[in-house]
Amino acid sequence: MTTIRVVTFNSLFGGHDDDGLGAGHRWRGQIEFLKTLNADILAFQECNFWDLLGGRRLYQTANALNMSSAHLAYANETTAGHRFHSAIMLSSRVRTAAQGADRSRYHHVMGWANLTLPGLDGLVGLRNLHLDPFDPRNRAREIAPLEVLAAPGRRSLLVGDINSIGLDYPEPDWTALPAHVLNGHLLMPREGAAFDRDVTELLARAGFHDASHLFQQEAVPTAAFGPGDVPRRQDLILISPALLPALVGYEVHREPVDQELSDHAAVSATFDLNRLT
Repeated sequence: MTTIRVVTFNSLFGGHDDDGLGAGHRWRGQIEFLKTLNADILAFQECNFWDLLGGRRLYQTANALNMSSAHLAYANETTAGHRFHSAIMLSSRVRTAAQGADRSRYHHVMGWANLTLPGLDGLVGLRNLHLDPFDPRNRAREIAPLEVLAAPGRRSLLVGDINSIGLDYPEPDWTALPAHVLNGHLLMPREGAAFDRDVTELLARAGFHDASHLFQQEAVPTAAFGPGDVPRRQDLILISPALLPALVGYEVHREPVDQELSDHAAVSATFDLNRLT
């Protein structure tokens, strides 16, 4: 059986304290945890300061995980001065046909790669997402160019932190959130106090499938476990119809949350490529 494992993980300021400037004890714990997942495709978000000194932290991470390649997508600067870079890392079993990043359409950045997988003819398109956390309307604009990736015959993966809520996730109790952060989550005031689900609904209508659904995990939260926040499922792995038959596994890994390494869990999906040939 030719299988690959895809993992997405928001590392919370790159695994370092003080918004990424401080000590890296969380990063060291993340490395030990991620080693156990044996990822072939690993998508990181919030890789703050991983670009400095020639990408030193990027390559320290890739080397510690024994990944054969690493590509950093440079993010826009936020109003607070952060740059939430993202990264795609690949094992020796996966080859890169092309790669790049798009900052012009995205609040942070979208990293992308076209990949060759073992024993599979043709390419698989990967998009590493970290969508706008503040503006639901902008999130809908950010994913609009991605809908064509679900076209017949196209093998595509959309992974990452979409800062929205997964399809069929129960409506959270928003009274726990302070007023100044509600607008990043809810519908317009005239539409009611419910979560804005435009991103996941639009991608589902375009044809993408949420990996959690085949394994009855759609109600399992992945993020927002910090004090005063509302846990929700916002770290997603979405699959085009042409790639869906290969999906054989899905799991939410809570170790980063339980060990206080991040406020996000890691999410993995396993694919049996023989099912496509």
